[in-house]
Amino acid sequence: MGKRNWSVTLLALIMAIASIAAGCSQANNGSGNEKDPGSEPAATSAAGEEDAALKISVASMPKYPPNDIPNDYIKEVEKRFNMKWDFESIPLSAGIEKYNVMFASGDYPDFIPNMNSPTSVAKWASSGYLLPIGDYIDKLPGYRKLFTDEDWELLLSFGSSNGKLYMLPSVASSDPMTWIYRKDAFDKAGISAFPATMDELYSAAKTLKAAYPDSVPIGVRGGTDNNGVKNMMNGFRQAFRNPQNSNTRGFWNDPDEGGKVVWNLASPKHREMLAFIAKLYKEGLIEKEFATLTQDQWKAKRLTGKVLMDFQYASHTVDPGYALTDIPGGQWEYARTLPSASAEPALEFKPTNFSLFGPVFSSKLADEPEKLDRLLEYVEWGATPEGQLFHQAGLENVTYANENGTLKYKDGLDRQKVAEQYGFDWWLSQSGEFLKSDAGYLKKQEAMTEFAANFNVIPKNAPLTEEELETVGTTVSALEDVALQFATKAVMGMLDIGSDEVWNGYLHDLEKVGLGEVQAIFENYLAE
Repeated sequence: MGKRNWSVTLLALIMAIASIAAGCSQANNGSGNEKDPGSEPAATSAAGEEDAALKISVASMPKYPPNDIPNDYIKEVEKRFNMKWDFESIPLSAGIEKYNVMFASGDYPDFIPNMNSPTSVAKWASSGYLLPIGDYIDKLPGYRKLFTDEDWELLLSFGSSNGKLYMLPSVASSDPMTWIYRKDAFDKAGISAFPATMDELYSAAKTLKAAYPDSVPIGVRGGTDNNGVKNMMNGFRQAFRNPQNSNTRGFWNDPDEGGKVVWNLASPKHREMLAFIAKLYKEGLIEKEFATLTQDQWKAKRLTGKVLMDFQYASHTVDPGYALTDIPGGQWEYARTLPSASAEPALEFKPTNFSLFGPVFSSKLADEPEKLDRLLEYVEWGATPEGQLFHQAGLENVTYANENGTLKYKDGLDRQKVAEQYGFDWWLSQSGEFLKSDAGYLKKQEAMTEFAANFNVIPKNAPLTEEELETVGTTVSALEDVALQFATKAVMGMLDIGSDEVWNGYLHDLEKVGLGEVQAIFENYLAE
């Protein structure tokens, strides 16, 4: 080949290579109109390397379903953690059945960030569908620090299945229930402090009735279907050292019975309490319409000054919905201690500072460590103050604004609208930074500290089998029907609670319904 022909050929080759390089550059810098269908979006990792976004299937169980998918929440998480989510929303309102079908078919997601069905988690874990995430807790030190050591031990007791933790519970924002009272009315009636005993409570109620004859000293958040009497007993159960542990349907280890497992609605203490409430009822010192009062009627009585004491959440004292705006000087306060019916202090269960609501992970991730590590990075970040604010409030100047140090949703937005329109909602823990100006949140925090000494009973868990759950659910519901109807009649004076014959007949009725069978189930888990 001649020198000229060689030069022409070389020049053509150089131009071809340059053309290819320019085309590649154009594709990589995004200036092309279409993305290569075979490529994945790339992002720079923490180490400075370019990684393909990890494809992860996600099913979400939101309280407020998003209007659009993807939304700002999904896009931001994908961008921050270099993931590509195949996202499906199956909201809480839709129930659990679709999740059951997914797991049974084997076509289930890698990650569910907000599962809200602990019994389903236990079932799926037993079937091998879920990763024992507790085995990886050393990779989540920030998440672990959300809980005290004491709360973590309790969390493991309540949240584990077959000795393993398969869900990452969320931090609960507890709001203690206590006696709330009209401080202005107490002051006017000459009552200097909230009663420390049931005898003092009785005396205070009589004094208030004399000073405010048109009001009821002790209000009750009434309701039909036995809810009225159930609400009425709150506050008195604790005073008579017979508190309610809902986790074990009222079965507990009574320290006054040497730790024996008892059902609180069949205890002699329950009988004592009913006799005391019946006295209040007879003298018009407690809500007469407790069995039929509606929510609206109860609230109206509170707002118009017809109720002077109530056993409610401490945050009600600052809740705008219960503000005494039409009563000059009207002021709600909460009692820092629980009055007792004896020389011994009242008993109350320590609230669990966690909620069995949170992330679960597919067992398939055990063989996909890169995906698992990426999700754990996301969880660990979600536990930080920055992550908490992101999930609860969204994006600054988009969903919330900083007004002179106070963070608040932008005008026209609230929690539900932010969740529906943008996809953000609190996760793992509420943001203290976002809520630091929220009066209700601050009152809960204050009350939990002030009230801490009253929590003198540690709740126990009974990890029932599916068969036991079914037996307990059916039988205890029937037992409660008998017990609450009996309590209603006892309080209203329709039967003589002081009669041994009446009381023993009641206990006999409970046995016929199945008290002994359920008692044996709980003794198996709770007996000391």
